Amino acid sequence: MSDPSSDRSSDPLYVPALPARRNALDAYDSLPPRVRARVTPLWSIPPRVGRVRTRGGRPPHPLDPDPAALAARLGAVLHRIETVQRGRPAWVDAFHVEDQAWPFDAPGRPGAARTSLRPVTGVERPAGQQTASAEAARASGSGLGVRVFPTGPSDEKLRDEVGLLLDRIAFARCPLDLLLDLGAVVDEHCPAEKRALRALALLGPLHRWRTVVLLAGSFPPGYPEDYGAPLAEAHRFDWDVWHMLVDGPDRPEVRVAYGDYGADHAGSADRPMEAAGGSPWGVVRYTTERTFLLARVPTRGPDHADAVRALVREIVCAEGFRGAEFSEGERWLVSCAAGAGSAGVGGPEAWLRSGHVQHMAQVVRALRRRP
Repeated sequence: MSDPSSDRSSDPLYVPALPARRNALDAYDSLPPRVRARVTPLWSIPPRVGRVRTRGGRPPHPLDPDPAALAARLGAVLHRIETVQRGRPAWVDAFHVEDQAWPFDAPGRPGAARTSLRPVTGVERPAGQQTASAEAARASGSGLGVRVFPTGPSDEKLRDEVGLLLDRIAFARCPLDLLLDLGAVVDEHCPAEKRALRALALLGPLHRWRTVVLLAGSFPPGYPEDYGAPLAEAHRFDWDVWHMLVDGPDRPEVRVAYGDYGADHAGSADRPMEAAGGSPWGVVRYTTERTFLLARVPTRGPDHADAVRALVREIVCAEGFRGAEFSEGERWLVSCAAGAGSAGVGGPEAWLRSGHVQHMAQVVRALRRRP
């Protein structure tokens, strides 16, 4: 078998962990080809119904009260992912919807053995899922992602668990990718880079990984209450952590790709697809070199369109705004800021879509500029 680490020409430049929702899928689909070619998403399929899930935790079985509805939704989501990927590789994490059958083997799913999608497994999943995901990866030939959540600075137990997982799936003899996920990193005093270094030191030698990705998310789960009008700022600690890792004195010997959660918070894929109701407030977001700019805007009310446009104008006029020609996200913001009335002002879906588009384009540009 060839050495999967010997050819680095196809290494991902940027790995956003995105929920497989319409706004994120449309955002990725609208990236220009030169940007999209450098982005390899990790799509996480949210639960269909129920309460917000806990990352890495499962509710009591069954995972969904209506297996038929879940299967139909799952098939539609996987088809949409394959459509926007256009044959390019991506990981698909179905943790919240895995039950008795491995989703990649769902009846009627087109091209299951020829897909470029890479299943994802992990130590917290049942042995049957681990084996089934390896079978799917072997059938497709696209490889398998191993997603790991390091919980502390010295977790030898995790190393042993990953070792057992690798033994269980060794029969597949397929390329493996290490997806090291730190989750939310929203505090500069959080020793996230130390956790990452320790995890890489423990897990790196266990296998000749095809790809190693460091994932972290710094987008706030709620609007910062201590900020006043017009805009709030949230620091991109995830960006700092990766730089401290790859540029620091103890940088790992292997190449570590940058990953984040796009322009959304780390728990965004844990919310059900079919959530009841909606908030009277939303957030228009913009990514600068070091921060997120956040505008808290109303989603309804007689004057909500004027309020949204006024705050979007603050973003468009802010230092660091890259201009309408940079991406579809900037073009939407400029159009919204210059418009009038309720038409074209958007809503939470449009705001999140434009946020993801401009964020991914900004990250790709920043990574391309690195020496």
